[in-house]
Amino acid sequence: MTVPKRFDVLRFMGAMFKVFAWITLILTILTAIGVVLLPQIAGLSEALGPYAGFAAAAGASAIITGLLVLLGGLLNFVMLYALGEIILLQIAVEENTRLTAALLLKMHQDSQPEAQPAAYPPPGAFANEPAPYR
Repeated sequence: MTVPKRFDVLRFMGAMFKVFAWITLILTILTAIGVVLLPQIAGLSEALGPYAGFAAAAGASAIITGLLVLLGGLLNFVMLYALGEIILLQIAVEENTRLTAALLLKMHQDSQPEAQPAAYPPPGAFANEPAPYR
């Protein structure tokens, strides 16, 4: 037995949050790599000349910044993905509740005895008289 699907917009939103979470994760990884590699790509050691020590410091801070970007992005990924899963979980609970209610109602109806046709009152009695006077 199945129940009809409801809440199409919430299903879409749950899936959309999960897609946004994956997009966020991919962009976070690319950004963290870019932040770490940018000082080496830009050639800071040649540009600074005698102050090449600053390039090493910039490289170390770039790694720390990249790790912080990665950590923040991972946290954002987990929260967006969890939000999508929570929405889909609530829809699943609602469907399961409706299915359980429908099955319980069917079980209750199946357990009831078949309705017996009403017996006709004996001759000379009225149909709406109380039982002892019939």
